Amino acid sequence: MSNLPNLFIFDFDDTLSVRGSCYPIEELAINQDQLNLKEINYNYLKTHRCWNRRMNEVHKKLAEQGIDTQQIIEVCRTIELSPGTHELFRDIIDHNGKIVIMSNACDLVVQECLRAQNLLQYVDKIESNPVRQTDPVIVIDEYENPLQTTCQFCDPNLCKGSIIDQYRKRNLYDRMVFVGDGDNDVCAALRMNKTDYVFAKYDETSEKQVYDTMYDLLKNRYFQQLKTELFMASILTKRITSQISSMNKRQFFTWLNAIWNRYDQKRVQEIGPDRACAEWLLRCGGAVRFKNRQAITTDYNAIPSGGPGQQKVEEIRAVKACITSDGFAYLKGLTDLRKVHLEKCDQIGDGTIARLKQSKDTLESVALIDLPQLTENGVGNLTELKNLKQIDLARLPGVKSRDGIVRLLTNELPGCHVNYDDSYPHAPELQEK
Repeated sequence: MSNLPNLFIFDFDDTLSVRGSCYPIEELAINQDQLNLKEINYNYLKTHRCWNRRMNEVHKKLAEQGIDTQQIIEVCRTIELSPGTHELFRDIIDHNGKIVIMSNACDLVVQECLRAQNLLQYVDKIESNPVRQTDPVIVIDEYENPLQTTCQFCDPNLCKGSIIDQYRKRNLYDRMVFVGDGDNDVCAALRMNKTDYVFAKYDETSEKQVYDTMYDLLKNRYFQQLKTELFMASILTKRITSQISSMNKRQFFTWLNAIWNRYDQKRVQEIGPDRACAEWLLRCGGAVRFKNRQAITTDYNAIPSGGPGQQKVEEIRAVKACITSDGFAYLKGLTDLRKVHLEKCDQIGDGTIARLKQSKDTLESVALIDLPQLTENGVGNLTELKNLKQIDLARLPGVKSRDGIVRLLTNELPGCHVNYDDSYPHAPELQEK
């Protein structure tokens, strides 16, 4: 396992913050009509497309109404962040993570907001448009100098994808996790590698379940270009990581595993149970073998193409993977699963083995190796799998009566060879992980 830290890169407006930082600033105007936002927005959309220049026009109009810099700074300090942000940042740092804020607002806005809420101490770097002067009026310079002209997603003043590339070239991080919401976050998401993670915010509180722009674009227009898996994250609306608080303060990465293992019925209906099962395993660090194929598929992007039912999962292999019992719901609907190998998966327990019964009509081989949470009760569930021909067991510290479990399996499954051998060889994948 790498000793390098994981890098968490967060968009700020509408991702960490409940709403865009421009709104409370604009609401300072004594006379909204004189602020002339219609003209300012027209100039932004049709003329320059530089967010910093748009905000400079806002600051100028506010100054004309007697709103000074200190008032704007005070408003920045009151920007509402999603509940749970403090816990999220602290858990990332506790797990050897680094935090970068990447925003098209400006460094002053992000700094003042985070400093006021005692969160700036957790942030390694803020990548944003720099404030050049604060008096008599705030002036924001472009992050990109000269302006960038190659990215179709980002404003000319700041390309988030190029920032991602800069961090990757430093080779200082094990993997990257990017979290965003809008169309200008698509570029950053597309720069993620297959070992990275992308979270796109969606609003699960809406009755219409409205998805934000980043998710829509990645899912419907640029999915083939996406190198890593796209996760929908309700935590990034108004209640970021509220799940952590509601689950007795379990650590962030335990919560993250729960997200990866969550059964997605809609996804199963879209692509079929076999591909959905493969996607679950691969995003959790496992692997699959499809019917009529010799090679094991370990790369998410190498899952064979084809409509529902065209590719059948015949073998599941999870070695030091972060799979949990919840994820085994994806076995439902598999009609050709013959072999399951589980090794050094610390979250596999007795309930997981019980869920193998979903494939009791086809399973022929099961290997349970180095599973510390597994007991006799879990292994005993294998007696329900009447078509088993081979069971391999090794290094199961929770099984106290080794002879007893072998006797049970042998009696209940007379056509199955039961091998309980602690010298069973370690999986070759362990040399790579």
